Amino acid sequence: MQLTFEHAEFLKTPYPIGVARPVLDWESYKGLVEAFPPDHLLAGVSLDGVPDVHAYKKFALNERTQPEKFYEYLSTQPLWWAFHTSIKKPEFPLFILGLLKAQGIDIPPAPKWSTRFEFSGIPADGGYILPHLDTAKKVCTLIFSMARPGEWNPAFGGGTDVLEPLDPTEPLLSYRAPLEKFRKVHTYAYVPNQCVLFVKCATSWHSVGPLLGAGSPLMRRTITLNIERES
Repeated sequence: MQLTFEHAEFLKTPYPIGVARPVLDWESYKGLVEAFPPDHLLAGVSLDGVPDVHAYKKFALNERTQPEKFYEYLSTQPLWWAFHTSIKKPEFPLFILGLLKAQGIDIPPAPKWSTRFEFSGIPADGGYILPHLDTAKKVCTLIFSMARPGEWNPAFGGGTDVLEPLDPTEPLLSYRAPLEKFRKVHTYAYVPNQCVLFVKCATSWHSVGPLLGAGSPLMRRTITLNIERES
């Protein structure tokens, strides 16, 4: 199983962001989708341990906040175990940084790099993530769509929205800002076997939704990888 970014296309403004598809061979992709954790294993997201329904309506399973449940599930899923093992190798962040460098995007060096992993789901029925900036520790974020081909109704939305503040001088909470304070520059639609990747910077505002699948039981399923600096 190998990630492929050779056809990645990038925008440089309002911040470096790109998309690659297909990012996996289709056989591996379909196997991972079928082995995605069931909805009942995904817990409601909170910020710093404090539930905040005003910022998110999404659910997740990750190694940082639910390590026991996360690794218990991974141990039963050989495909996901292999994927997780590959992105945890020290070579993986260097591979992503090399990909960015080839696009003219230079990231300052760090003593050590690491990769964080999360399964996430946003309900088609009204789920959302408000505009936000990622934490300073994150350098690059990769969002992989995990939809079965033909399963998702494009009318539900669910794309990753690239945003610009209407007033760049207005102070905004970096982890939660009102949608009406932004204009949408671009949307990367939620489609199968795709990876959206972007560099964290002072202008990397992004959001999802609200989703428009009223009454639908579907989740916008993704995995998120964060390349992070380690001190």
